Amino acid sequence: MARDKEALFNEKPGRRRNMEKFCLALIILAALGLIIGLIAYLASNSPRNTSDYVMVEPNYPSSSSYAINNGERWIKDYQITSMGMMNNENADAFLALRLGLMSKYKPGGCDFNFFSKGVEYDLLSTLMRNRNLDGIPWVRSMLAKYIIALEAACVDPTRFYGNDLLGLLDTNFRNFTTYYKANPNDFATLLLAKCISGVELTAEQNTVIMQNISSFRSVEDASLALLALSCINSSTHYSKIMKAETYLMSHFVNDSFRDTYQTGLAIQALTRSNTTEAADAIEKAQLFLAKEIQIKRMGRFLTVGEASNVLPALAGMSWADVKGKCPTKRIVPTDPNAGNIQVNIEVGESGQIFNGSATIKKGKTLLDVLQTLQKNSTFTFMSVETAYGNILTSVMGQTMDLKSGQNWEVSLKGSPNHQSMYLDRIIPEDADRYTLKLQD
Repeated sequence: MARDKEALFNEKPGRRRNMEKFCLALIILAALGLIIGLIAYLASNSPRNTSDYVMVEPNYPSSSSYAINNGERWIKDYQITSMGMMNNENADAFLALRLGLMSKYKPGGCDFNFFSKGVEYDLLSTLMRNRNLDGIPWVRSMLAKYIIALEAACVDPTRFYGNDLLGLLDTNFRNFTTYYKANPNDFATLLLAKCISGVELTAEQNTVIMQNISSFRSVEDASLALLALSCINSSTHYSKIMKAETYLMSHFVNDSFRDTYQTGLAIQALTRSNTTEAADAIEKAQLFLAKEIQIKRMGRFLTVGEASNVLPALAGMSWADVKGKCPTKRIVPTDPNAGNIQVNIEVGESGQIFNGSATIKKGKTLLDVLQTLQKNSTFTFMSVETAYGNILTSVMGQTMDLKSGQNWEVSLKGSPNHQSMYLDRIIPEDADRYTLKLQD
C-alpha cells in the first residue's frame, strides 16, 4: 500500500510536465497561426509606394474661397465701422464683391442692391458739387473706375440721371491729354472703361496707345495695359499685349509680384492669357495671396482698393470680365430732382428737443433737408466741410466736444445701421425719419 502511494506521488510531476508541454505546444501553434494569418494579410494588402507621396495641407485656412469669404466679411465690417465708405471707395468695394462672389452678388439680390446703390450715391453726391467730374481724383482714374462699377451694377453710364459719364470721360481726356500720356496706368483704366461700355475709342486715344504704351515702369502699368488692350482685342495691339505679358512674367519672383496689391492686379491681367506659364503663375500667386491675407493678416486688408485687386484675382476673374455680364442695363431717372419728398427730423430721444419735417426735391441730400428746415422753422444746426463731406457739429445749440470724443449720430428709423457721418452723402427717400443724437 505504501509502495502504491509512493508510485502515485512520483507519477504526478511527470503528468504536470506533460500537461505543461501540451499547453506550450498549443500556444506555439496559436502564435504560428497568427503569424501565418498576418503574412497572408500583408501579402494581399501590400503597402502603397510612398516614394512620391506629398503631404497636402487642408483647405483651411489658405484656400482662395476661404480668403474670399473673409474678404467679404472684412468689407462689410469696414463699411459699418466707418459709417459708410470714405473717399469714394464704393466702386472698389462693389467690384471686389461682384467679381469675387459673382454667384452671390447677382442683380436684384439684397447685397447686390445695397453695394451698387453706394456706387450711385457717390456719383450723385459728387455731381451735385461738380457737374463735370473734372476734379483731380476723378481725372486720374476714379471716373473710369466708377464707370466700370456702374457697368458691373448693370446701370447705363451714358444715361445716369441725365449725365453721359462716358462723354465726361472723353472731355477729361481732351482737356488733360498730356497727363494721360505721362501716366499710362490711368490712361489704361480709361481705355478699359470705354471697352467695357462698348464705346469706340477716339482717333487721338488710338494715337496715344501706339505712341505711349510701348514700355512699362511697373507691374501696375503692365497689368492695366494688358487688361485694357486684351479687352479691346485688336490685332494691331498684339505685340503690346505680348510685351506686357512678358514684362509681368519677368517680375514673377517667389510666387508673387512683390506685394498683394500688385499680385492681385497681375493675376487679373494674366487671366486674359492663354499660355501655360501664365496659368502656372496664377495658381502659385493665388496661393501666395491666400496665405498672405489669411495667415499673416488674419483675413484683413490694408485698403478697399487692395481688396478690389485681390478678391477678383482669387476667383480667377478680372475687371475686364464685367463686360457682357448684364443682359440689360438699367436706365436711372433722367432728372434726380423730379418730384417732392417729405423728410422728418427728430433731435434727441424720441424728438424731445425738436421734431419737424421739410419738403425737398427728390435726389437732394440730408444736408439740403437740414438747410431747408433751418430756413423755415426754429431748427438750427451747424456743420463743417471736410475733404470727405459735411459733418454735423451743432444742433439746436448743442455743440459736440471733439476733445471728449463726442459726435452727432445720425440714424434712420427702421434701419439697423448707422448712417454716414457725412450729411451730403445721405440721399433720403420720401417719409424717411432721421434722428440726431449727441453721443459721448
